[in-house]
Formats: sequence, structure tokens, C-alpha cells
Amino acid sequence: MSHTLIKRGVAALTGAAAVLFVVPVGGAEARAETATVYVVQGVAGETVSIAVDGKAVDDAAAAKTIVGPLALTPGEHTLTVDGEGDTLDVEASFDVAAGASVDAVIHRQVDPTAAPIVTTYDNDLSKVAKGSGRVAVAHVAAVGPADVRVQGEVLFANIANGEVLTLTVPAKTYPVEIVPAATDGPSVLGPVDLPVAKSALTRVFAIGVAAEGTMDAIVQVLPLGVRGSGKSPTLIDAGSGGQAAELGLTEPSQGDSGLPPYLGVAALLAISAVIVIRRPARR
Repeated sequence: MSHTLIKRGVAALTGAAAVLFVVPVGGAEARAETATVYVVQGVAGETVSIAVDGKAVDDAAAAKTIVGPLALTPGEHTLTVDGEGDTLDVEASFDVAAGASVDAVIHRQVDPTAAPIVTTYDNDLSKVAKGSGRVAVAHVAAVGPADVRVQGEVLFANIANGEVLTLTVPAKTYPVEIVPAATDGPSVLGPVDLPVAKSALTRVFAIGVAAEGTMDAIVQVLPLGVRGSGKSPTLIDAGSGGQAAELGLTEPSQGDSGLPPYLGVAALLAISAVIVIRRPARR
């Protein structure tokens, strides 16, 4: 797999009584009564049809497509995926709470010959300090446990398929790569430059099959409030694709974060709260 292909992939970087609204969620009352769900098509190289509670939400979702936001009533919902051949067919149930923001990711298991599964992740939309951003890196690729290296040093260790790690860092661009756990490489993804936008949650989903050279990444950004400001930032992206180049991310001006570029890993850990979540939906 060429380094150019990897960088281009990153740069070009949801019963029966339930009611489904395939529209953006707006207003405090709507947010309180529903959950906001994004369905992420993380099966590299495949196009599938996606339905929620028996209602089609995308008839031809290519890899890296993000469907949503979908407004779902609190409780249990069913996600159905149909692809070419039975090996791509998936049906999974998951629960959502009122007011939650959730990613439902369709992805390969470690064994790429097995049927895909659906894993759900709650998005942490709590406020961050001025000049900071939150980043969540999810391992949903057909590869064993992996380490995430930032600027050549291991920041996240031994992440299994289906796990995600979240932390808050100064809003900057960080060089990131994914390597098999407890090894020096070679990397299965990257290194790539990952922009972390200020006052935003940057979600990164590592997808693909390492053995087939199809490793790729989906990047999506959601806005966050700023602690003490009383203001929320302008919406960055609501989720219609995985192209980082179209997110409008820019480097903050000098002094925005009050911290120099490329902090050491020890400093990142000192200012970060790391959360490990693993929540496969029921098949």
C-alpha cells in the first residue's frame, strides 16, 4: 500500500413503534426528546443499502459514507445492512437515550472473511477549554490490536477492534500512524497529518483490511461549546462524507492555545482525559 494512497484516503478524509426522522435535529425540545444518530459505512471497497427500523436511509452507501444526522426516539432500534452476497448482510439492534449523540459504525471484524458487525459509540459533546479540541480514534479495521503513535511515540496502546479512545488536546495538526501492537512497525495506516479543530470533536475511524492494502480513515467533525464563553461555535460538518479536505479545518493562529506546536506525548497525557469504550451492538 503506497504512502500516497494512505494520505489521499485521509485527505479525501441509526421497534416498530419508533419514529424515524431523516432530518437535521434542531431546537432544544427536539434534542431533549430524541437522539442524534450517524450511521457510518466503514466496510472498505463495498457499497451497501442501509435501513433503520425497516425504513431505507441510503440505498447505495459507498465506503466512508456517513448517513445523518438521524433523529431517533429513545429506546431500541434496528439497523439493517444489505450488500452484494450474504457475507455483507447485517442486522443489529442498539439502544439510544434522549439527547445522546451516537455513531453506529458498520465495519469488518479482525477476520475479514467474517460478516461485518455494528458498533455504537457515544459522542462526547461536552464543552472544552478555549483553543482546545477533542479527538476520538476508533479502531474498526480488519487488523489485530494496534498502537496509535503520535509524532513517533505511542499514545494509545493495544487498541482492539471495536475500541475507541478519546482525549482533549490543543487544537493543532498532529502526525499520527497506526502500527501492530507492541511493534516498531511497519505502520498499517499513516503516518498522516491529523488536524484537530478547536472547539470541535474530531472523530477518526480507521477502516479497511490491512492484509489487502485497503486501510483508510473516515474523519468527521462535530461542534463543541467552549467552557466559560457561553457561546457555541459555528457548525463545522453534519456528516455527509468522510473527506477531511472538505471540513474547512485550519491551523489556529499563534497564541490560540497558549501552547507550542507538537507537544511531547507526556504533556499530551498530562492534559488529557482518556476514555476506553467498547460497545458492539447486538447482532
